[in-house]
Amino acid sequence: MEIDERFSQVSAMLFGRMLGNMEDYCEWLLSTAHEARMVEKKSIASDRKVYVPSAKFFLGLGSRVMAADEALRHGEKSISEADAGALGLANAAVKLSGISATTPEIIYSENIGTSKSCAYGPTQHCYRVACCWFSKYIAYSYWTRTSDSLFGCSLCTDCGFSIKCYSSTKLTRCFEVNDSNRCSDSYFCHNCEDMSECMFCFNAKGKRYAIGNVELGRGKYMEIKKKVLASIASELEAKKSLKYDIYNIGTAAV
Repeated sequence: MEIDERFSQVSAMLFGRMLGNMEDYCEWLLSTAHEARMVEKKSIASDRKVYVPSAKFFLGLGSRVMAADEALRHGEKSISEADAGALGLANAAVKLSGISATTPEIIYSENIGTSKSCAYGPTQHCYRVACCWFSKYIAYSYWTRTSDSLFGCSLCTDCGFSIKCYSSTKLTRCFEVNDSNRCSDSYFCHNCEDMSECMFCFNAKGKRYAIGNVELGRGKYMEIKKKVLASIASELEAKKSLKYDIYNIGTAAV
């Protein structure tokens, strides 16, 4: 698959090593992008398979989902006038059981090579995504827009060539970065802006070649970065997972 090849390319950019089969890393990629976890359910209107994201709204509906075209027909149903007059919170589940269903399938514009996904478009070669718009080469991700080559990400806009980044804009070649803007080639950073070649930085702005918010200069920084990336790549290759993420890297009880 094209998306597998792109995952290998991005992992080589970030870790200096080309990781193997993307699906071997799916649990790790989804470990912090929970809403992107696709659940396969059977339509209540047919035997068709429906892909449902693990977002709170759809989880609450349980199995009451269907395909998009089926939902249009289902929407023609209604409860009786008598049931409407008697409707209250206590009896809502019973009274609405005949109409309370929906579809996660919102497919917009032209899509090429996108599969096992819902709520997307236009896209190219995306896999197991939800709410993915104007993007290409996205996998195991939730709510991405105008982005390219993201894996295990959520709530990212105008981002590219990154793995496991969250709630950010304009990230390029980043790993485990969240709540940040206009950062590149950075790892394990939180609430940062205009950062380049940085690691383990928090609440910082406009730094380069920095570790822990202190700028070290290119030579020293690259020496440390090489060791850190080698450690990350080794653990990923061996375990298909990594113990640390941006949410636990700075805590004492890990």
